[in-house]
Amino acid sequence: MGENLIKELVNSGRLEIRFKENHLGSMIFPEGKYSVDTFFSKNVTLDSILYQIHREQVNNSQKNLKFTSDFSKLIEPYNYGKEVRENILADFNNVELLSKTLPLYINSIVPNFELPEKTEIEILKDGSFGPYDAYSLNSNIDLTELNKVHKQNNPEVEYDIDYSGFLLSMEESKGDIHLASDLNSELVTSELYSKFIEVELTELISKRTKSETELNLFKEYSLADCTSLGSAFISGVLTEKELLKIFEKSDKFREWLRKIPEDGSLLGEYHKAVISKDLSDKLPTKTARFVIFEGIGITLDLLGAGGIGTAGATSLALVDTFLLDRIINRKWKPNQFIDNTLKPKIKA
Repeated sequence: MGENLIKELVNSGRLEIRFKENHLGSMIFPEGKYSVDTFFSKNVTLDSILYQIHREQVNNSQKNLKFTSDFSKLIEPYNYGKEVRENILADFNNVELLSKTLPLYINSIVPNFELPEKTEIEILKDGSFGPYDAYSLNSNIDLTELNKVHKQNNPEVEYDIDYSGFLLSMEESKGDIHLASDLNSELVTSELYSKFIEVELTELISKRTKSETELNLFKEYSLADCTSLGSAFISGVLTEKELLKIFEKSDKFREWLRKIPEDGSLLGEYHKAVISKDLSDKLPTKTARFVIFEGIGITLDLLGAGGIGTAGATSLALVDTFLLDRIINRKWKPNQFIDNTLKPKIKA
């Protein structure tokens, strides 16, 4: 395109150029363990690359330096943030996503390899290697047979296929999503990565649809005739102080929500938690407990303790409220937040 045209396009706002200061990569550790992270080179900078590019066209140090100085001002740096790696690591726990994307990767490099009818895969944290967490990847795909077929198709190949390429594909497809979103640009990616992205987006939409259905059912059966917190606040039913207090009291409920399995039913799990009986539900009433303690005292008297046993039992009965209830530690249930804190404030 030429230096002048590129400058004009950038200065007129028709073209933006970014320089990636870090890259996504996968690592292979001993004993078949892996990891993913972002990497950068201390020796490779924007200035060094610009100088090298221009040097290949013009063998003049002074002109090379001028080009480097001019164009480094037109190009902005770009870095993948920590959230990209964190999102990828989160996908390690998404067995459904992994079981759909691994076959896509295998088919892309060994199309005629016969995959299992149902792919099974798990990625588990398995120690560390230096500053990096290490992960073991297990699947029901026979890597020995896979490499055999691969080398039959490509006799010149000397390397063995492992899972590092799959992890890199996961990582870079996620990076492409992040890049397009971050820079508000069209998604540009490879054919394989586009398939990974399609699976992920389809799954996200499916999860959102399921979540919406679950929430509607929960609202219909557990929050009937209730408005939302947002509506209650905007309409003045809730004050700012009351809203913040509800949020504060919702922490246990949020924690309970997080523990519901991905394939679990919100309404079903809620019902199960509410009707479950803990130790306090199975123990007698306070009056009956008093009698039990008195019975213990009488037994002690018969064994020769005299009045000491009865007095001791009476003392135990008197501290029943403070001692036994603390030992029982009545279990918190999610309906305590819904019925005691939330409903009274948002009931229509």
